[in-house]
Amino acid sequence: MKRISLLFCALFAMGMSPITVAGSGQFFNVTATGAPANLSLTLCLNGAGPFSCQNYTVSALNLSISTTIPNHVYPSVGIKVNTPNYALAGCTPTPNGYCLFSASSTTSTSIAASSTTEFSVGGTLSGLSGTVILQNNGTNSTSISTDGNFTFSTPVTKGSTYNVTVLTQPENQTCSVANGSGTMGSANVSNVTVTCSTNTFTVGGSVSGLSGTVTLQNNGINSTPISSNGSFTFSTPVAQGSTYSVTVLTQPATQTCSVANGSGTMGSANVSNVAVTCSTNTSTVGGSVSGLSGTVTLQNNGINSTPISSNGSFTFSTPVAQGSTYNVTVLTQPLAQTCTVTNGSGTIGSSNITNVSVSCVTNNTTLTVSLTGTIPVNGASGSLMVTNTGTIYTAYNVAAMLPGGWTGVTQDATGCTAISPNGGTCTLTFTSTAPYVAQGSITVTGDNITSPPTTALAFTVNSYLVWAVSGSTVQVIDTNNLPSFQWGNGVITSATSKTDGLANTSIIKNTGGIGASAAVNCYNSTNGGAAAGDWYLPAICQMGGAGQAGNCSAGLANISTNLVRFGFGGLSGKYWSSTQFSGSNDVAWSQTFVAAGGSQNTDLQHEALGVRCSRALTF
Repeated sequence: MKRISLLFCALFAMGMSPITVAGSGQFFNVTATGAPANLSLTLCLNGAGPFSCQNYTVSALNLSISTTIPNHVYPSVGIKVNTPNYALAGCTPTPNGYCLFSASSTTSTSIAASSTTEFSVGGTLSGLSGTVILQNNGTNSTSISTDGNFTFSTPVTKGSTYNVTVLTQPENQTCSVANGSGTMGSANVSNVTVTCSTNTFTVGGSVSGLSGTVTLQNNGINSTPISSNGSFTFSTPVAQGSTYSVTVLTQPATQTCSVANGSGTMGSANVSNVAVTCSTNTSTVGGSVSGLSGTVTLQNNGINSTPISSNGSFTFSTPVAQGSTYNVTVLTQPLAQTCTVTNGSGTIGSSNITNVSVSCVTNNTTLTVSLTGTIPVNGASGSLMVTNTGTIYTAYNVAAMLPGGWTGVTQDATGCTAISPNGGTCTLTFTSTAPYVAQGSITVTGDNITSPPTTALAFTVNSYLVWAVSGSTVQVIDTNNLPSFQWGNGVITSATSKTDGLANTSIIKNTGGIGASAAVNCYNSTNGGAAAGDWYLPAICQMGGAGQAGNCSAGLANISTNLVRFGFGGLSGKYWSSTQFSGSNDVAWSQTFVAAGGSQNTDLQHEALGVRCSRALTF
C-alpha cells in the first residue's frame, strides 16, 4: 500500500492524472453511429488493465473515441467488447481479449464493431430506369432508383437462409435476380446480382385485299415488304410505353392500301390488331353547291349520304374505283328549297371528279296576316292569324319580328313551322308580363317568304287598350263610346290643361251648373268596377299629337299616335276633349280621329260630340 501511494505521488509530481482502477467514469469521449446495437465496452488507458479502466455502453456499431485527459497521447489504449458475438476492427488484438489503439484528447480514433453471428446481404444492380423495390426473405423492403451497389439494412444470422426477390418492378421494366438465395456463412454476402431491362413487345396485324407487294414501316423504320394476305409482324420490337405508328412506305401497283389501328402507345402485350386493307385505285367525286339555305343531303350511286349545310365545295367520303360509274343525286331537299344536279354522272378516270354542280333555289311563297292584334298583360294570350296565300309551296318557320324592347313578350310560333299552300293557316300566340305602347309595321315572315306582310300589336290591361305607359302605371281608354254629349253650357270652369284630363275632369265635375256634360259622364262612370272619379275625359294633347291646331308638344303619348293610327280603339270622327278653349268660355277643344293623323278643332260647347273615357291602371 505504501508503494502504491509513492507511485501516485510520483505521477502527480510529473504532472499526470492519477491511475484509477476499473470502474465507471469519463476517461474517454465515445460517440456511436451507424447500425444500431446495444454493446457493453471496457476502455483502459494502459491497454490491458486492470488499472485506469472504465466501462461504457453504446447504441451503435461505429465508434469514435478520444480521451478526456488533456495534453497527453496514450499509444496503447485497450478496448474490449463485453457483449458476446461481436468483434472489433481498427485496432490491434491482444491475447487477453483487448484490442490496442492510440488515443488523445485532440484526435478521435475510429473503431468498428461487428457481429460475429450476423452478416449483411447485398450486391449490385444494373440497367435500372425508374425505381425497383427489393426484399430479403419477404421483408426489409428496399427501394432503389440508381444502378450500383446495394445492401439490405437488416443482417442475417449465420446459418440462416436468405432469399432476395423483387417486390415491385420499375415502370415499363422487368428486373431479375441472380445469386439471390443461400445459407449465410461467416462473411457478408455481396454477390447478389439484379439486372433490369426495358419490356419490349412486337407490332403486327393482318393484310387483306392485297394484289402485289406492299411495304410497311413502323415508326418510319423496319421496312417490311409483304406479298400475300394474312398476318404479319415487324422484326424490331417496341419498348413498353413508347409509341408505334404503322404506315405504308410503298403501295402495290394499281392498288392503295390503308392502315387501321396502326398507332398507339405500347402496353404490356404484343400488338396484333393492325389492319392493312388494300383495294383497287380509286378517285373521289365532288363539286360545288350554290344558293343553299339550310341542309341538302346528296348521295353517290345511291349510297354515301352526305349532308351539306353551306355553299362551296364538297367531296363524297367514299371513293369510286377507276373505270366504275358515278351518279350524284339529291336524297333530301333543304327546307323550303329545291336543289338540282348538273354534271352529276359519268365514268371514273385517272383523276378525281370535281365538276359536279348543285344549284339550289328557294321555294318562295306569300303570306297574309291579321291587320291588328292585342296582347293582354298578365292574363290570357293574344293571337294573330297567318295565311299562306301561295299556291305551290309550304311556308316554313313563320314568326313575327317583335320590337327589341318588348322583353316581357313571349311568342309561341310552334303552330307555324309549316303552313300548307292554297290558304293554309296558323296562329301566332303572344303572352306578356308587361305592357308596351302599340306598334305597327311588325313584320311576319319565314324561311321562304317574299314580301312579308306587316301587322300592328297593342296591349290591354283588364281588357282596356293601353295608350300610354309610365313605370307600372298605364293609361287606357274605355272599350266603348259613351252616347254623344255636350261639352257644357258656357259656364267658366278653368279646365284649360292640354295634358291633364284627370285634373280637367275634376274641375268640370266640381263646377256648379255645368250639367250632364261629357266630362261629368266620364267622372261618374263605374265601368270595370271603377269608383267615381277614376275615369276621366282626356285632355286635347292626350287625344292628338303635335303638328295640329292644339300646338301639342312633340313626344307626348296620345291616343291618336299610339292607337288610332294603327287601327285600334274603333275611334272615327269627332270627339270632345276635356280642355276648354282659353279664348272663349263657350268653346272647347275636340279631336277628329282618322288613321292618317286626324285634326284638332274648337267647337261650341253646346254641340253633341262623341265621348271616349280614359283612366289610369296599375299592372
